[in-house]
This record gives sequence, structure tokens and C-alpha cells, in this order.
Amino acid sequence: MKKIYVALTVALVALSVAGCASKPAAKEPPKEQVPTKGPNYVVIDHKTMALGGAIPDWLEIYMNGGGLRDIEALPKYKDVFVFVGEDSGTNLNALRQWATGFSVAQDMARLVSTRVQARFAGAAAGSPDDEYGRYFENVVKTASDATYSGARKEADFWVLKRYFKADGKTVDREVYDYYVLVTIDKETLKKQIDNVLNGVKTDKPLTKEQQTAVDRVKQSFYEGF
Repeated sequence: MKKIYVALTVALVALSVAGCASKPAAKEPPKEQVPTKGPNYVVIDHKTMALGGAIPDWLEIYMNGGGLRDIEALPKYKDVFVFVGEDSGTNLNALRQWATGFSVAQDMARLVSTRVQARFAGAAAGSPDDEYGRYFENVVKTASDATYSGARKEADFWVLKRYFKADGKTVDREVYDYYVLVTIDKETLKKQIDNVLNGVKTDKPLTKEQQTAVDRVKQSFYEGF
């Protein structure tokens, strides 16, 4: 009888050990960290998150490195040029005031001139100043001084980004980014930019090569705009 009792005890202990071993190990909660690909941040809050909303398509494209032309490829914006104004900081209320006070009339010239400058610079084989002579400097200045009509503030949106250090785990900082989307009918803006491109005068004549380069960009200006 004693031997049977001992045998049963050993068997019960063995079953107990086996049962413990078969239980899956408790998993640690996932740690928030920067994605292995893409920017070194995660979005931890945004304008419509509390309401179950999502980041709009135009901003998803812009935040992921897409350009204005990528936004314009969306069906909703196929007939307009788009521009994005942005500001950053740690004070959301201050950024809200900036977005509320965003003046399309005042900021449109800066947004357009930046895009005009990028168009000429992108088409240049070397230095834009060498490629286009004084025309380049003057066209950028004229574009920034011009007044543009027909643009409107389409939308605004903010996101709170948590940035990480190089290890992808240590939090570096948290920053609010506020974006304002501006749209303008393509044909309306083309007419106004054409007036700028064709109205620029230079205080020094362009060389034959420079004039050819300027004419080449002007002829296909909106293909890369």
C-alpha cells in the first residue's frame, strides 16, 4: 500500500509540472517604438482622433514625403493647384490661433514663389543663376511680390508626433504640427503666373544660352509645377 501511495504522489507531481510547462508564457505588453521603416516618429494624437476620425488623404500623402503634385493626383484635387502651409510647436492653442489667422491673401505669394523657384531650379542642369541669368532672381522676386486671387483655405489639420532617438525606443520629443491646405483653380492660377513669367524684365541682357533655357522652361512650365 505504501508503494502505491508513493507512486500516485510521483504521478501527480509529474502531471502538475507538465501542466505548468504547457501554459504559454505571459507576453509583455508591446512597447511603443518608431517603425522600422519611414519617419522616426509615431502619431499619438490628431484633430479628429477622439471622434474616431482618420488623418485625411492629402495629409497622409504630405506627411509620408509626397509632394504637392501627389496630392493633386487625388480625384478631389484634379482641377486645382494645392499648397500647404505649416507650423510646429508644443503649444496647441498657439498653433490653433496661427491656423485661424492664416491669411490666404498674405501667404499665397510666398507659397507660389516657393513653387516657382523650385520649378526653375529643378529644370536647371546646374546653378539656376548661371542657367537663367538675372531672370531667375527677378522672376522669384516678382512672384513673391505679386497678388493672387481665387485661392481659398480648403482645410486645416493638426497631428501630435512623438519622435524617437536613434535606438528607436527612447522618446526624444513630442511636437504638434499644424497644416493648412490651400487650393486654387488651375486655369485661374496659370493666367496669373503667366503674367509674372512674361512680365519679368532684367537689368542685364541674357545670353543666347540663358534665353533659350528660360524659354524652354516657360514652354513646359506647368508640366513639372
